[in-house]
Amino acid sequence: MMLGLAIITGYLFYSWNPHYSVKVFHTPSGWGYDILNNDKPFIHQPTIPGVPGLVGFPNREQAQRVGERVVEKLQDEKAMPTLTHDELRQLGVTIP
Repeated sequence: MMLGLAIITGYLFYSWNPHYSVKVFHTPSGWGYDILNNDKPFIHQPTIPGVPGLVGFPNREQAQRVGERVVEKLQDEKAMPTLTHDELRQLGVTIP
């Protein structure tokens, strides 16, 4: 009985707690990222956020850094997972 309760509690804890990860991908305009929540698509970002048009990140590393920063904000739960141009520059993103 107690073992069954422990298993159910563990399952509910895992399924209710988000586990975010970043997956970087190549696009026709550069690079983008996906944020996965428990291995399921949560945010699809094929372009640099806040930049008009279809402008992708110029390289994989920039997309990865920004995706990781968005995950940090999601895990904080107090911050919106948005990024300003200043934050993007601090992460080394080249903004056209």
